[in-house]
Amino acid sequence: MNVSELRIPTSSDSVFSRLGLRLAYHSLFWLLIAVVYYFNYYRLIGNAEHVWIFVIKELLVVMIAFYSLSSRKVVSVFSNPRGIPFVLLWIAVLYVIWALTTYAACFIFQATFKNYGPRFGKYLELVLTDGPLSIVKNVYIFVLDFIFLISLPVGPKFVKIMLEQVLTKTRLERDNLELELNFLKSQVNPHFLFNTLNNIYQLLDTDYDKGRDMVLRLSTLMRYTLYESQNHFIPLRKELEFLKDFIALMHIRYGERVQIEAYITDIKEPYKISPLMLIPFVENAFKHGPDKSPNNNFVYINIDVNDDWIFLQVENEVESTQHIAKPNDSQSVGGVGMSNILRRLDLHYKDKYYLSYGVQKNVYSVHLKINLKSN
Repeated sequence: MNVSELRIPTSSDSVFSRLGLRLAYHSLFWLLIAVVYYFNYYRLIGNAEHVWIFVIKELLVVMIAFYSLSSRKVVSVFSNPRGIPFVLLWIAVLYVIWALTTYAACFIFQATFKNYGPRFGKYLELVLTDGPLSIVKNVYIFVLDFIFLISLPVGPKFVKIMLEQVLTKTRLERDNLELELNFLKSQVNPHFLFNTLNNIYQLLDTDYDKGRDMVLRLSTLMRYTLYESQNHFIPLRKELEFLKDFIALMHIRYGERVQIEAYITDIKEPYKISPLMLIPFVENAFKHGPDKSPNNNFVYINIDVNDDWIFLQVENEVESTQHIAKPNDSQSVGGVGMSNILRRLDLHYKDKYYLSYGVQKNVYSVHLKINLKSN
């Protein structure tokens, strides 16, 4: 084949192809509707030659109804509770159009054809007796015919519109939720970075070598917060490794002045968790423990996984007169991270987590457990 004979499909080809396919679907749809109407009127008239007069009349009305719902402006009005008067007006106008076309079809049929059965003769008499407004006056008689006429083609259209409205609402809720989650995680990163840099700044004045070691470890932690935290869920193993690195950072900073006991289980199962979900609890133990007073020299951390649940226990020593930062306390700098984490827990693990906290004998403790089964 010659290269010059090759033809690359263009976007216009794709458009025409879609239009052709849509036209074929609509043609098949209306053909099926016409067949239903045909057999309905054939039972009434009993003469196959004249049935198409009424089939065409019915198709004219339902096509007006069907394609009037194709306008986005009309759909937006109908989907709004305030649009109910417009819906009622739309139905009334359709009924009047149907009544007038039905009267016209019956008038033409009676004047042109004589061979029809007594059953259809009664129908013609009922329609034509009181003139063009006969069907409007006798709405209680003809309303079932009108409902049958409209419901068959327009019913699926209404269902499609309602489903599209539900899907649009669901997408908006999902997008808003994703925006909120991204905002909450964006708060965690600078909050964590601020506290760690402040720790390094304080340490550089007293122990330069330890300060350098902390900078190296911080780079590892920040790599995690910058890249891994962009995902909705990450392997639990990575989150626990991040916590271990953070605790190692605290060991370097505090040295022997603070007794840090950390027990973190090894994970083999492929559990996943929302990133940076546990760090605010651990971080607050140091912020409101050793950072508040040199007398607060004890931090205990225990993380275990059992039967699809992760258990977190964090304890830190506090002074009896010290203000305790609760998980929903937003009055302190640390409170930003904690109020944040509560919201994230609700968004990701609604009805699937338990959180308790309190002070007993100068020890502030937090207990959290999360069901990881579906993650």
